[in-house]
Amino acid sequence: MSQVHALSALAGLVVVASALAGMMHWQSGNDAAVREAAEARGEWRPPCALRLGTGYGAVEPVATADVGPPRTLLFGVDRSPSNLGLADEQMDAVINHAASLPADIGVGVLLISDRSERSSTPDMPFEAAAARRSFVAGPLPCGGDCAADSMFKKKCLEQIDAAQAGRIATLERGESQHHATLQEQRAERVHRWREQVRNWTPKPGTSLLGFWTKVADLPVVRRTPERVTVVVFSDLEEARTPDRKKIEQFGKAYAARGACPEAEWLPRGLASLDIVLVQTLSDATDADAWGQRWEAVLGCAGAHVRRHRYSAAISVAELLGPDEPAPRVAQAP
Repeated sequence: MSQVHALSALAGLVVVASALAGMMHWQSGNDAAVREAAEARGEWRPPCALRLGTGYGAVEPVATADVGPPRTLLFGVDRSPSNLGLADEQMDAVINHAASLPADIGVGVLLISDRSERSSTPDMPFEAAAARRSFVAGPLPCGGDCAADSMFKKKCLEQIDAAQAGRIATLERGESQHHATLQEQRAERVHRWREQVRNWTPKPGTSLLGFWTKVADLPVVRRTPERVTVVVFSDLEEARTPDRKKIEQFGKAYAARGACPEAEWLPRGLASLDIVLVQTLSDATDADAWGQRWEAVLGCAGAHVRRHRYSAAISVAELLGPDEPAPRVAQAP
């Protein structure tokens, strides 16, 4: 009988323990639901705060937006009709990278064509950066001297600190979710624009000089050129126009003098820009000569210039280098 009693007692303990565990789990879930409901009503502060004074009962975390100007990434893609197959490949790489950028970086895609300087070129509408906010604990009425003169005040100040930390965590989660939503919406717009211009074909002839004049006149470039990176996919050969002769003569003068010659047509407003030239090589183009000419022209305009050879095996992120912000995963529509 003693063994039966012992087994019965053990079974009873197991039942009680299970019940207690279930109650604790329910209570924790219920507490989380209560906290979320309280935060939604603005009642996240501990009840004791009001007993310390109205100032303690109204304490609030402080939100601060990024004070510096946002980063901007601009792409230029050569859409010459003779090279549309490769241009589509490059465009898809650009679109995938642009769609993956976080919302706190501005992005734009410009089409390089014979009409680069004209508004009739169907460039992608510029996606401005959305400032990201951060949160810190709000100041207490006691200022820098918050010495507790009672056990009650000491415990209440500890609860206020813990409540602010919880509130900040909630606000930061909300901010991250907001930016994730903005980034997803941007990705949809970028991919939608790509489909709209997929069959657009310019007239023959690439106007790179017109393209750089247009870039220099963009509001974001005029405001903060030092925060803008321009990535251009092109063979860099100017079409057989008067602009071609200007650039060829400029390159010869630069090579002969070892310094920048005077040129009234040099685009103004490119100073401090970070420019990445991604050059497509072909048998019909003297690639190195054209690359050097554009490095001279853009360098004399005050820009910082890097030049790479295009390869489908090298991603846009690798071309930009480790100093650029890492893209986030975006879902195509």
